[in-house]
Amino acid sequence: MVSYDVEEHGDRLVITLDPGEPVGLQDLADSFASLARMYERHYRQNDEAAPKLFVTRLETGSVIAEIAPFGLMMGGIAMMDGGMIVTDFANRVWRGITYFTAGREGAQKLEAPSRADAADLKEFVKPLTGKTGARLGIRHAKYERAEGEKRTVIEYTFDEAEINKASIKMDQAIALPTPSVAPDAGESGIRNEVMLFLEQANRGRGKEKGRTGDKGRIPEVSDKVLPVYFRQSIQDIKEQVMQGEENPLNLVFVVDVHVQRIDGEPKGYTVVEIHESTARES
Repeated sequence: MVSYDVEEHGDRLVITLDPGEPVGLQDLADSFASLARMYERHYRQNDEAAPKLFVTRLETGSVIAEIAPFGLMMGGIAMMDGGMIVTDFANRVWRGITYFTAGREGAQKLEAPSRADAADLKEFVKPLTGKTGARLGIRHAKYERAEGEKRTVIEYTFDEAEINKASIKMDQAIALPTPSVAPDAGESGIRNEVMLFLEQANRGRGKEKGRTGDKGRIPEVSDKVLPVYFRQSIQDIKEQVMQGEENPLNLVFVVDVHVQRIDGEPKGYTVVEIHESTARES
């Protein structure tokens, strides 16, 4: 038998499932399996060398699991710097559940989860659904190397009412028929593989919200020059725009974007993926 000593430092995703009563073992296993599927889909689909998720600790009371991304090296596992991965994944799970608990106005500010994500998130919260006093906690914790102490970087919580509301909304989203036509251009949401022309760009890190010096046009959506934001991920999307010797203002970027609208009018774009770039036609 091979055993591994997990060093008490680095980043952890701490999941707290508190159903307030005994939970079926299969339901619990399915819950964590759905979380693993969601992680694989977003972080390992095109990179088998990317870190996998491992449970580093289980605690009693509620079901509390510490999870960390480890790399597989020569038949063993190795601790990796997973801070950005843990941050992004915790935020992705929070955004996905919050999309279904928020009202119409709040949901318009968030990227809608895919049907696959909605199905996995529903399975994830299933052990808590319909349970009186149930609570879900999603926390990014960090062990300090020197002191061995754990501090919370960010924490999200959902109560019984929010969990039940999210589960119902997820059911509705999963049951919707697959759209056979492109979404109405007057609706907020993800637009895939559209051309982005940057008209202004600074050298700083991309922003997710607030005032930004990055502005651009997406003719397929609007001829107006609007603020351009960049979703933070394990690889800074803004870096992909700015890297290289070519002036980004001389390029056309093929991107997936979330269109932000107010009263039907586009007010900004959040870039979630960059596929390619080519020189603008002079």
